[in-house]
Amino acid sequence: MIKEMKEDYDVEEKDAGVDVKCGLLRWSYFSRMQPESGSGDLGCGNQCWWKKRGNDVQEGTGADSGGDTAGKNKLAYFFPLTGDNMQYGEMLMRGSELAVELFNKENGTDYITEFNDDKGDATEAVNVANKIVSDSSVIAGLGSYASSCAMAAAPIFESNKLLLVSPAASHTDFPGMGEFMFSCVMSQKYEGSEFAKELYKITGGKKLAIIYQNTDQGVLATDLFANEWENLGGEVVAKEAFITGSTKDFTPILSNVKNKGAEIIYASAAYNEASQIFIQAKSLDISAQLVGPGMCLKKELLDIVGDKADGALILSSIPYFSDNVEDTEGLDDKTRTFITAFKEKYGEVPDGFAAQAFDTTNILLDCIKKVGTDSEALRQEIASIREFNGVSGYNMAFNESKEMIKGIYVYELKDGDFVRVDQ
Repeated sequence: MIKEMKEDYDVEEKDAGVDVKCGLLRWSYFSRMQPESGSGDLGCGNQCWWKKRGNDVQEGTGADSGGDTAGKNKLAYFFPLTGDNMQYGEMLMRGSELAVELFNKENGTDYITEFNDDKGDATEAVNVANKIVSDSSVIAGLGSYASSCAMAAAPIFESNKLLLVSPAASHTDFPGMGEFMFSCVMSQKYEGSEFAKELYKITGGKKLAIIYQNTDQGVLATDLFANEWENLGGEVVAKEAFITGSTKDFTPILSNVKNKGAEIIYASAAYNEASQIFIQAKSLDISAQLVGPGMCLKKELLDIVGDKADGALILSSIPYFSDNVEDTEGLDDKTRTFITAFKEKYGEVPDGFAAQAFDTTNILLDCIKKVGTDSEALRQEIASIREFNGVSGYNMAFNESKEMIKGIYVYELKDGDFVRVDQ
């Protein structure tokens, strides 16, 4: 059983990141890091919060290192560090920072990390991308949390032949937007299909209703899931959209899917709205199996629902980590080391997004170690990866279309906690 301790922590003023104390972000910490309005910047414009600087950079130190480009020493990230998706950007940032720190220590290198705030906004992501590609010291860009931001930035990176590797952009179209685009998270095309297959196996293919975010990404994810469910022989009895950030009362939607005979309700939503769907479904005495995606695999959801959503299932391509490092049965040494180092640095356990960013950064750094910092050499090396077992998943590999494929985790809400389901 995987459990979480709810412990306090103190954050030093050095860098930032997510899955937080009892699910609550330390907003005040970020306010200390941001420049005041009109006060200038922190060395890279207001979109960039800070840099981790070192001394002499050693690149491509392996015997087979390729053609290094002089002066390239920086990994430039862009995540939502303010706004509604800040909690995800924070964890992505921490996982990235830790990966570089540990790599530098192990390899005697001194790579720089630069974190930019795209605010979860596509227009802002374009501004950040233009800034990044204009910096000759940048080896590659890494971002963002939102597919819309990564896709808005993609043409800029592609036209400058600069690698863009995302730890979270899951839109099916992103890897195909250019030769230099890679996503280290499973795309919706495969995630939706694999989620549907796993849920069908667990439930036996009962009548399904999907409640989803009325966004381009939400519509796409819903269609892919529903199509696979029907291909497997299941029945989709309802697809109900809601407006993110506006819909608070889900009872009309839930009453409708109940009346249509739904035996499974898949809440394709982030943790804050999925938690309300779960609670309100229980209050309506809906007996259907409740299911959510990996966005729900967070302490914040547990803090909201407590034991009011016991029995709900969470499907995820990234894992959930226990706060008790000793409670790590089945985890490999790499993962245990990651959890321990993260807790020591940030005073809290990582979440799946931190793990995803950690793996994404390490994939890139391993490639740099092999072939150097030349963009074309890096592109070819990353595209050739056919097996990678990281802390964020297993059986990870890029297919011929540069799409990431990986295994699926299943968790059950039980006694107010996430419990791994044997598959």
